[in-house]
Amino acid sequence: MKFFVGIVPPPDIYNQLQQIQNQFGDNRLEPHITIRPPISPLQLDPWLQTIKAMSAAFKPFDIHLPGTGFFGDRVLFVNVQSPGLKQLYDLLIPALQPFEKEEPGKGDDSFHPHLTLGRKWCGFTIEDFAAMKLLADDYLQASPVSFKVTQIRIYYKPDNHGRFEVYRDVSLSNDWWHRS
Repeated sequence: MKFFVGIVPPPDIYNQLQQIQNQFGDNRLEPHITIRPPISPLQLDPWLQTIKAMSAAFKPFDIHLPGTGFFGDRVLFVNVQSPGLKQLYDLLIPALQPFEKEEPGKGDDSFHPHLTLGRKWCGFTIEDFAAMKLLADDYLQASPVSFKVTQIRIYYKPDNHGRFEVYRDVSLSNDWWHRS
């Protein structure tokens, strides 16, 4: 079974981005920002407990979505700006690695936070990407699109042929206003 960790935007942003996606196809997963790409934990309980403990000690942070970008001609995404997200990533990934199976060709040497709008392998075309980009940029540039992250989401894929599904949400520190 594979798992990954992400952030889901609040309903207003989520619904707007989902509406843009749905006009052109099925992205096979809800709008999200990946923190930990898909991995097969060797020890699921310690892996989950590490996420829970790290989240409980991490204060909520802001994310800003300034515009769109591409990974070649394969992926259209929304850029993500957030020092807090990078800090969470830098703490969480090394803490999880002792409980994860090493997968050849899957390195974590570069973290480029983004929210995927469409992927070529899901059936989106270059024309779809161009139209989606215009709609997304209009939305993102009409007024600043930002939100506070108060929880992360764990996804799982029960088998190699299905889709990732929501496993559980994990709250960030609920006493964050007492921390500096």
